[in-house]
Amino acid sequence: MSHPNPKPVVLCISGHDPCGGAGIQADIEAVAAQGAHAATLITCLTVQDSSNVYEVLPVQPAILLRQATRIAKDYTIAAIKIGLVGSAETANALQQIRQLLPDIPLVLDTVLASGGGQGIGATAYLEPLIPLSTLLTPNRREARELSGENTPDACGAKLLQKGCGAVLITGADESSHGQVTNTLYRNGETRHWQWPKLPGNYHGSGCTLAAAIAAQLALGEPLTEAIARAQAYTWESLQQGFRPGSGQFIPGRIHP
Repeated sequence: MSHPNPKPVVLCISGHDPCGGAGIQADIEAVAAQGAHAATLITCLTVQDSSNVYEVLPVQPAILLRQATRIAKDYTIAAIKIGLVGSAETANALQQIRQLLPDIPLVLDTVLASGGGQGIGATAYLEPLIPLSTLLTPNRREARELSGENTPDACGAKLLQKGCGAVLITGADESSHGQVTNTLYRNGETRHWQWPKLPGNYHGSGCTLAAAIAAQLALGEPLTEAIARAQAYTWESLQQGFRPGSGQFIPGRIHP
């Protein structure tokens, strides 16, 4: 029996959401929907429902390092996606994992709060990872917290100065006039995308977008095209979102 060429592998590193809306499950579904395969490292367990996060319980960083070392020896990793970090010790372990895989795209979803607004991260955890990243994907609030600036343009410029390759600032958290504007900053280039604002609040939209971008990069797409394709996929996932509980909607990431 012959087998097709293997799918490119994305190493997804994030927390576990027992609701299945965000975190590692969002990564797995979004990566698979692009036609890639997700290998996974879980940075922390969480206690949460579709409305709130109650506890974040970091996994021992040494376990992450051992897992990553084994995977890197066995698989050819084509891209990395990092979400919720969880602790300073985990951030240090992720720097070491990057040293194992230094020459592939890394998408950093700069998670500082849950979809419900609860703080679940710290800028100090993310700072050492910014210079190691091909792309950051903060929303506007996260961009301000990470940069200390106020406007999207100033935030983008400051984050680029910190050493990342590019910044995609998403606007769904502060959209107006029925439109969501996402802006890419890279090497003096600014690119805007606008999407119709959908009703409701969504749990896992940022994870979905960042993971889809990483998968598109793993498939060999240039950065701008990867971002464009991932945004279209994410918007469609939100359009097909559903509400299994009493809180936020979950993106419908598995669709034709």
